[in-house]
Amino acid sequence: MALEVRIVTPRKVVWEGVANAVQAPGEVGEFGVLPKHIPFLTTLRPGVVTVDGADGKLVFEVGVGFAEAGPGRVTILAETCELK
Repeated sequence: MALEVRIVTPRKVVWEGVANAVQAPGEVGEFGVLPKHIPFLTTLRPGVVTVDGADGKLVFEVGVGFAEAGPGRVTILAETCELK
């Protein structure tokens, strides 16, 4: 089982695809999401989101925002996002 990942800013969908894991900068600390993760919603602080995808790791620099995760998906809603 893999995660469907979507990273979105107010202007566009920055990236969407399938990943094995996602790491992101939560307001109270870094967190990671793997398949079958329990559902949760958290705020994001500015920092780095790492997506471990089928083609390797992708690294994004994000601004403040929100992250929603569930057993098979992760959605990152960020004010800004740039592929590093």
